[in-house]
Amino acid sequence: MTGRGMRFCRGLLQTAVLLAAYGTAAVALATSSAAGPASGQLANPTLTQPAAHEIRVAEGDDTPTSIPGNVARNTATDNILGNVVESLVALRADLSVGPMLADSWDIAPDGKTYTFHLRHGVLFHNGAPVTSAEVKWSFQFLMKRSTGFECRSVFDGSRGVKVLAVRTPDPYTVVFELDRPYALFLKQMVDPRCPLAVLHPSSVDSDGNWLKPVATGPYVFADWKRGQYVLLKPFPQYRPRAEASSGLAGAKVAYADVRFVVIPDEAAQKSALAAGQIDAMAISENSLLPPDPRWHLVEGPSADPAVLLMQNRDPLLADVRMRRAIALALDLPGIVNAVTDGHAHYNPSLVPVANKLFSPIDATGYTKNLAEVKTLLAQAGYHGQTLKLETSRRFEHMYTLAVYVQSLLTTAGIRTELDIVEWGKQVSDFRSGHFQMMSFGYSARIDPALMFGDVLGDKSKTPMAQWENPAALDLLHSLQGVTDETTRKQTFERLHQMMIADVPLLGMYNTPDLILVSSRLHGLTTWPMRRLRLFNVSKD
Repeated sequence: MTGRGMRFCRGLLQTAVLLAAYGTAAVALATSSAAGPASGQLANPTLTQPAAHEIRVAEGDDTPTSIPGNVARNTATDNILGNVVESLVALRADLSVGPMLADSWDIAPDGKTYTFHLRHGVLFHNGAPVTSAEVKWSFQFLMKRSTGFECRSVFDGSRGVKVLAVRTPDPYTVVFELDRPYALFLKQMVDPRCPLAVLHPSSVDSDGNWLKPVATGPYVFADWKRGQYVLLKPFPQYRPRAEASSGLAGAKVAYADVRFVVIPDEAAQKSALAAGQIDAMAISENSLLPPDPRWHLVEGPSADPAVLLMQNRDPLLADVRMRRAIALALDLPGIVNAVTDGHAHYNPSLVPVANKLFSPIDATGYTKNLAEVKTLLAQAGYHGQTLKLETSRRFEHMYTLAVYVQSLLTTAGIRTELDIVEWGKQVSDFRSGHFQMMSFGYSARIDPALMFGDVLGDKSKTPMAQWENPAALDLLHSLQGVTDETTRKQTFERLHQMMIADVPLLGMYNTPDLILVSSRLHGLTTWPMRRLRLFNVSKD
């Protein structure tokens, strides 16, 4: 559910550090404090430092596959392949769509035909030119059941639009015919979890078995030692786009080899970074290293919303006045500041702050008002009944958020107890709707319509739906064929206002995207979709 799956620990501990040095795996025990070893001291003295300009990035898990969008994929897969494969279009930093392998595209007046005009002179990693034939082959390959493509249902009509045909009228023109207008077609092409990657047929053998991605990105998938590392090498014949770099769009330049090193434990990753054995690692807001000339923190907002859920079918919380009293009893900006140590800001909306469609109306939330709380509680007939707020210790920020909320609600006269459960039970309770309140986090969606779609619904049919409002659901459905950004923005604003009135949940903040980076590394930036992009990054 949440995008942050890092394990962390504090104090002295002994952990196995698995590092690959010049293509050789080595295992050693390293004892370190949270601050890591002293300057110049190796986390593992038997390991040599990495090559002068090779960029090394820590991953908590190995990738289980090199197939783009395969159902077995994880975040490590996405981080690696995001530097290797490309689609016809790309997501910019503000989550809008820009050109990539297609220079431009036309949408038919009926919204059901997309015609892409390919960029000339683009080469695959094997030197072959990119033409419309490979685009068609790639789509047909990914849509085979045998590939395990996670987003197959998005394009076969099961969960989204149905692609009726892919035509190639000439080598540089590709036409996708859809069964209906669908505003998210372009964005779902570039979902970081399962992009419609353009691949060369040599990615598979003569029997159709997967070998490795032969794609078009700035990096070549060069070497994979399972459980140890994945090595990417710059593609010398890559031609960057002319536009400024933005997210996964625009110009991309590969300056050095990149090695994704598997180090399962966050404390071990910090020790390796302090020793100069890695150059970058994602880090949780509750586990930061103190300032040091050897590293710095790169930070920005993600598109992952942290929320407080309220079960509107619970006898006590069925009254909107009770839910509103809870909202007004909390100093929400203060809670966010305390939970994230100032690394995030209050966002009551399901539209991420970093999204191009976010507006001042989306920033309008609840302001603490204890006098109004008292009035609302009396109107709702509240007589001191105890509310249970479910959380787990699996993710520090969710647990800490629950602690602050419980304390402030109790102070405001709303009796609240923490219900601390195992993470597996919390997920099960979320899916079944068996809770009163819950501190929770959703992973990022590529468009606000998908996030509202996950939240809205009929609990009788979809128990994990949080917001039962038929008018809001109809309003959301009205956007399915609408690509006009002004209309979409206004519709999301209206949905936000309706959600604020209904109080099915409290949007808190977009969890911060934090990367601890060696001071030798330059150009690394965050992205709302939390995927590491190593192009345009250099190392002293």
